[in-house]
Amino acid sequence: MIIAAFAGTGKTTLAALYPQTVVDFTCMPYKYLLEQGGSYTEASKADPSLILHDDWPLNYFHAIKQNLSGDKILLIPPDFHVLYLLMKEGLDYTLCYPQRSAKESYRKRFLDRENTEEFLDIFIGNWDRFIDGLEMDQYGRHIVLQPNQFLGDVIDIPHFEQTVKQGQNYGG
Repeated sequence: MIIAAFAGTGKTTLAALYPQTVVDFTCMPYKYLLEQGGSYTEASKADPSLILHDDWPLNYFHAIKQNLSGDKILLIPPDFHVLYLLMKEGLDYTLCYPQRSAKESYRKRFLDRENTEEFLDIFIGNWDRFIDGLEMDQYGRHIVLQPNQFLGDVIDIPHFEQTVKQGQNYGG
């Protein structure tokens, strides 16, 4: 299962709570050339000095396909290029994003987790454009979060785990 969740919705937290089931499949190592063995922090996201990989977004798309399994939930960012590739391949995904009116609560979330001004410029500065694009997606299933909701509030992991154990499809 693929869930394409907006920044600040709780991907990392949900994966930490359910490490056997949920994978925070970050795009940073696929999108940018990071120093050998280097990692990134919330503060380094949206760093304008990062250099884009030549094969982005295909490298990330192929990695998603390789890591899909019936017993895992892959959490990815809702990058429009990646979503297009998933759609073209016929791979289902669920979009999870905040309601438009939650902009200020997300600004606070981003500040609390020490995102940079560059990050805020991208995600808050382009808030309406991002939400417009996600709302227009007619392929993926949509989950719209209320201002104080996180992924863990709307994704029933115990039900998913039980369904997988029984060999059934999970509808989300």
